[in-house]
Amino acid sequence: MALITASSKQAFIEQLQTRLQALVPRSDHAAVAQFCSQFFGIASLAELEVRQDTDLLGCTLAAWRFFQQLPGGEVKLRVFNPDTEQHGWQSTHSIVEVLHVDLPFLVDSVRKERKRHGDANHNLNKSNMHVQPDEHGPLQQLLSASGNASDARAESVMYIEIDRATNTADLNALQSGLLAALETVRATVQDFAAMRERVQDLIGQLGSRRKQYFSRDERAEAVAFLEWLLEDHFTFLGYECFAINDGLPEQRLGLRADASLGALALNPRDENLEGLPETVTAYLQAPLLLSFAKASQLSRVHRPAYPDYVSVREVDADGNVLLEHRFMGLYTSRVYSALVDHIPHVRRKVAHVREVSGFIPRSHLAKELEQVLQVLPRDDLFQTPVDELAQTAIAIVQMQERNQIRLFLRRGNYGRFYYCLAFVPRDVYSTDIRRTIQEVLTRRVEASESEFW
Repeated sequence: MALITASSKQAFIEQLQTRLQALVPRSDHAAVAQFCSQFFGIASLAELEVRQDTDLLGCTLAAWRFFQQLPGGEVKLRVFNPDTEQHGWQSTHSIVEVLHVDLPFLVDSVRKERKRHGDANHNLNKSNMHVQPDEHGPLQQLLSASGNASDARAESVMYIEIDRATNTADLNALQSGLLAALETVRATVQDFAAMRERVQDLIGQLGSRRKQYFSRDERAEAVAFLEWLLEDHFTFLGYECFAINDGLPEQRLGLRADASLGALALNPRDENLEGLPETVTAYLQAPLLLSFAKASQLSRVHRPAYPDYVSVREVDADGNVLLEHRFMGLYTSRVYSALVDHIPHVRRKVAHVREVSGFIPRSHLAKELEQVLQVLPRDDLFQTPVDELAQTAIAIVQMQERNQIRLFLRRGNYGRFYYCLAFVPRDVYSTDIRRTIQEVLTRRVEASESEFW
């Protein structure tokens, strides 16, 4: 166990600083002491006391030396197994070290990529350090936590201990995955303002007084929805613009690659309608002002979820879709707890469901319907056509107090997902029942993977 013992974290850090100063040149004493203090900023005393002293000294010195040469670009990263001969210390874990210009989403994205590779986390030190590099990159000065110098730069420093990899290929695969995830973070953050500006442009177009295909009320609700997205209800990850019937050869979806932003600008692609189910083709060419779908790959930024697509379509006077402006992102946590009547576009759909239900306002059935509408998955509220949504919600109300097993199955608008609402009586429900349902559904719809809530 650690030879360092202390009654407080501050006393522990002071002893560690003294031990470290004996291992570096006198000219680095002050800087390495300050680095040590910031490096263990979020660690508790209990966490530090159970570490081997050689482990603490080794990892801190390794991180300090890694920190000396600041990246010429945005990121410096290495994944390695410490070796005494090569690194001056050893560990039973593999080590991930990241030095990156401080940006939103960094820690979440690194943690998510690490979990994607199946590596368990044993230790994580993360701190923001303010620095003054010289023009060639080496560290000139490490500033106090406040970083009050006018030319200071904030660097995110991450040190992570994970399950020890047994071969170089696993280390290289994790490093490549982390670099790709961090590239996606940079693209997203860099274009975040531009994506919001694109939304503002569309709001201006919809508010124009010129004659348009969609009614004034429909455009006003779409404007309210887009403004609602901008009010911290949507984390924008990417933007694409597709020309659908704009002078292109028939049966082509033409991606305007030069217009792409964020994560969607990293790997531009074209899409071909050939081979798509007729229902998907019809949906893409339907004159819908707003449309919704899910991305087919998990987000590499922020949290491990399939991003949502929010699309705004430009339609000519005859109802032909010309362009689709597609925004990819994640709804913020507030959306999942918000009252449905407070979400533009959704509020019109639920109002229609109430109307066609025929339930007397404030009656028992009407209250049951309100509960159903509030707890339905948000994906269903956004994506399901209003008539189908009404049928589903009313059918759920009709089965209240009945000992029934029911399944509501819906195919996603782009044909990439099936959404399954399974109702099971509470007194027979169990984890085994849920797993069986999941296995049966996965097999019957021939899914490549499945998730449950």
